[in-house]
Amino acid sequence: MQDFVDHSFENISSISHSLNLLHKFQNVLQRESLKADLDSKLNIIFLNYGLELEKTQQLYEKLKQDPPIPRNLPPVAGNITWSRHLLKRIEEPMKQFEANQNVLAGKDAKKIIKMYNKIARTLVAFEFTWYKAWVQSIDQAKTGLQATLIIRHPDDNKLYVNFDRDIFQLIREAKCLDRMGIEIPESAKIALMQEEKFKTFYRQLNWALTEYDRIVAEVIPVTAMVLRPHFKDMEWKLRPGMTTLTWTSLNIDPYINHVHSGLNKLQELVSCINDIIENRVEKNLKIVSKTLLVDLPEDSSFTVSDFVVMQQSHISGQSRLLQGKNMEIENAVNDLVHQIETYQFESQIDGVPEKDISKLRGHYNHFMYQALLFSAKNSMNALKKRIGSRKGTNIINASKPFFEVGVQLIPPFVSLSPSLDEIQQCINRSAQAVLSCYKKIVDWGYSSLPKEKRASHTFFDRITKDIELVKTALLLTGCIQGIRKTV
Repeated sequence: MQDFVDHSFENISSISHSLNLLHKFQNVLQRESLKADLDSKLNIIFLNYGLELEKTQQLYEKLKQDPPIPRNLPPVAGNITWSRHLLKRIEEPMKQFEANQNVLAGKDAKKIIKMYNKIARTLVAFEFTWYKAWVQSIDQAKTGLQATLIIRHPDDNKLYVNFDRDIFQLIREAKCLDRMGIEIPESAKIALMQEEKFKTFYRQLNWALTEYDRIVAEVIPVTAMVLRPHFKDMEWKLRPGMTTLTWTSLNIDPYINHVHSGLNKLQELVSCINDIIENRVEKNLKIVSKTLLVDLPEDSSFTVSDFVVMQQSHISGQSRLLQGKNMEIENAVNDLVHQIETYQFESQIDGVPEKDISKLRGHYNHFMYQALLFSAKNSMNALKKRIGSRKGTNIINASKPFFEVGVQLIPPFVSLSPSLDEIQQCINRSAQAVLSCYKKIVDWGYSSLPKEKRASHTFFDRITKDIELVKTALLLTGCIQGIRKTV
């Protein structure tokens, strides 16, 4: 038994563990010889405790400037927790040694006790220093509550929530220190009680500004100019948070509700405008630009008279389609302008200038002209391609001849029926019909005029001034001349 006890205390790795083991032996072993030996073991543990004190002092001196802190603790609570851990490490064994006065009466006891008192005082002072510095910083941290709710960044000109992070740090410290049983000053308690309110305001304002940036990003560039007053009106609603309201104001809730209401209203306007442009303007413009005014089947041949009648009929139908799409796009732009102009401003800001509205109308009117011009060019080029000669074309893939022409041999002459001049005249009439179609497409702003006055306000003049279209029309009027010598 003696050997077992000696072996158990040969390597003392932990003072607390050794004291607990000694206490268990004392409760079990009743022989006087063994009790005396256990008392000697206590002296050995006490001497090792002195070495432990030296290690604790060295550890403190090494890490006191930057002690290891748990991730979930703020700086002050983390430093105090570390110092309390070191104090507990030396304090609990000393309480057990104090129960045995024989140990404290030893020759080295005074030195160890003196070292213990010095380290304990140092650790308590370390905690008090951190606590005192934190208490003194509370008022400075709370000055952040006097800041305005929102601020505009000078670099990117964007709006940000102006909440001092030191407030959240103060609240975290107060919460942790309170759990540790440390007295919290009244000013810190007030901030702690308002934690949920501050977090709610911060989240709501942050969402509002993020939503505002998102709505701004959704604006189609061409409408940015006419929507400028609307966004100025929204910033007017945000302005109290940039000038007068602070985090201690009592009317933050109504302000946030007002901002959210304004954002919803602005979002509805921008969504409506984008929907009109995407689904009523741009889709119709694509349809117009892809519309072919001529019907040119690859697998059919026609007589001259049939071809003219067929093209005139097709062009007439396509002309009605284009005029219908033209009116749809014009009405869509009018609805767009109506949405912009009838928006109710809460501020005394001026409405959208008429020149900006005119620019917007002119922009989409020009797009309509470009779509019609594209349709005209495609139609002319398709007609030119279909009736043009195809030298070297693969016989299998060759298109069926366009016109049915009779050939009569009357030596020494060859007679064609219809003649080349009649075919050329047919092509000319088809090209003229394509261009004349635009006389029926009324330019914007003149649809309400009487029919006789509308005739002078169509897209025809603008379309026929295009140089490329004129060149294509001239080539068509002389396309048959190129094959006259080969017949």
